[in-house]
Amino acid sequence: MARNDPQAPWFKRKLADRVAVLSSLLEAGVQRVLEVGCAEGDLGAAIKARFAVAYDGVELSRDWELAKQKLDQVFQTPACQLHSCSYDLIVSFHVLEHIAQPEQELAAWSGLLSSNGQLLIEVPNQAGHPLLANDGNPEHLHQFTPASLTLLLARCGFVCHELSTGHYESPVYSDSIRVVARPQPTADSQQRLLLKRFHERLGGPFFVYGIGGDFLNYVAPLVELLEIQALLDSSPAKWGQQVGLHVVGAYDPNEHVELPILVCSIRFAADIRQHLLSIGIAPARIIGLESIYESP
Repeated sequence: MARNDPQAPWFKRKLADRVAVLSSLLEAGVQRVLEVGCAEGDLGAAIKARFAVAYDGVELSRDWELAKQKLDQVFQTPACQLHSCSYDLIVSFHVLEHIAQPEQELAAWSGLLSSNGQLLIEVPNQAGHPLLANDGNPEHLHQFTPASLTLLLARCGFVCHELSTGHYESPVYSDSIRVVARPQPTADSQQRLLLKRFHERLGGPFFVYGIGGDFLNYVAPLVELLEIQALLDSSPAKWGQQVGLHVVGAYDPNEHVELPILVCSIRFAADIRQHLLSIGIAPARIIGLESIYESP
């Protein structure tokens, strides 16, 4: 049987599964894909028949001669030697277990990803079959578990977003780990996204109400970067405390008007909201801290 016999039932099953998972990722506006270990290019050809994407491959074996007839570009060099445009999605099925130094390989893939790019990896789950304790394939230099693969990705600067097992490669590799990962965002990029959340939810200048632990943990570190107009609290013990350029005071219905009020407590949010309503503040002005930090 040829290595990739398109008529073999196991090959059809594998190809259909991979087309399905790539299709779900490509729906997010992906334009450029790189498959490391593209073999004869069958997966890329199936994807290009369904999506208007640029699909490149890396293949070091003679299979590249067939792959180059199906894909946009096929590189016969390791990924670490590529200097092409960045990719929105890099996929690699049953390659990483062949690599002597997977950390270096993942570093090369990271360098080829766009800023919002994703990585899709599949490797055998331990031996790759539930009835086998060890993988006897001499070309497989590593055995992975979900835990070890996740830790490897973390060491290489990736965050695992999805992980599943039980994926089919062949009759003897019927159990594989599949991971979708993204590069770990920098502290600066995380802060920019958080500030954007505040702006989207509050729309501009606002008052802060509730100067407790949640405020100190989740708002105070950004106090000089946010459009805070006043820090307010119902407790006289808090009045007069200074945070950055602001001094904590009491709510004044004549002074603190019109702007949104951010309730800076998760635990006591309902009580504070009820108090603000009772002193005549319109419901539309009251914004909970949880609405900023919860995933959209």
